[in-house]
Amino acid sequence: MKSIKTNFGKQVICLCAALLIALPVRIYQYLQVIEDTSGFYTTWTNPTVFGLYGLCAVIIVLIIAFSFKGRKKTIYAMPTGKKTGLGAVSIVTALAFLVESAYSAFRAYQISSGILPVEQLVLHDNVGKPTLAFTLVQCLFGLLSAAFFVLFAASCLTGKNLYKKVSIMAASPVIWCIARLMIGFTQTISYRYVSELLFELLFFVFFAMFGVAFAKMCADVPFSRLQMRMLAYGMLSTFFGLLVAVPRYIVFLMGKQSLLYRQTSLFEITDLVLPVFVMIFIFSVVATKQFKSVEEYAASEEQTQE
Repeated sequence: MKSIKTNFGKQVICLCAALLIALPVRIYQYLQVIEDTSGFYTTWTNPTVFGLYGLCAVIIVLIIAFSFKGRKKTIYAMPTGKKTGLGAVSIVTALAFLVESAYSAFRAYQISSGILPVEQLVLHDNVGKPTLAFTLVQCLFGLLSAAFFVLFAASCLTGKNLYKKVSIMAASPVIWCIARLMIGFTQTISYRYVSELLFELLFFVFFAMFGVAFAKMCADVPFSRLQMRMLAYGMLSTFFGLLVAVPRYIVFLMGKQSLLYRQTSLFEITDLVLPVFVMIFIFSVVATKQFKSVEEYAASEEQTQE
């Protein structure tokens, strides 16, 4: 177990160091390098452009490499007992999904009624139809995700595994994430915030992969490599989620909201909340009992049920 814990520490250090570098650079790009009327970089020769992309590539390689290096036939169990911190952040996560679902419902109404600005939609005769479909899916599974996190929070605060009765709902955040990802593909790239598009796509991809591992853990599906996926994809989704969300809100709080591209929505607060939930969940899991094999884990589960 020592090698796993050591590699986990290295992953956390890499994540923190990358964020300390990437966040100030991204804020600088908002202030100096990004064209607010189009969302493109004003120049590709600015060293921060390729520097930030290079940092993203390095952190992806390092965190995944540490996960593979520390991979063993180890099963991480779900946190047990009362977990106040995890319960509190689960409540906040549920509220974030509710807020974003309400925003999605309003946006779906705008699309269906034709009052959403045309520059925010795909072009040609089928204006808004693909975007509308995925927006409705996002709204529905956002509500289901909120309901699940309410139960998950209740489980953490009471020490009772209430969420296991509806463990299938743990997959809702994955479908919600895929819907948001597809919304990006249904919009014309010329009207997207293209300097941020890659970061958003990476956030959605890594969170979806983490979400699959999370859902399997909630359903008590033993899998010897689950710890590699949970740690690697969870930390990478945290990195890109914070890289997308934190600079937006800092620029807004600086009173320079005019620098935010008109399509950027501050109502998408899940980008900010989900990374916090992921990291607290990961720390809670790593601090929970570990098993050397699937058989040992299954035997422990049988004893618990008895």
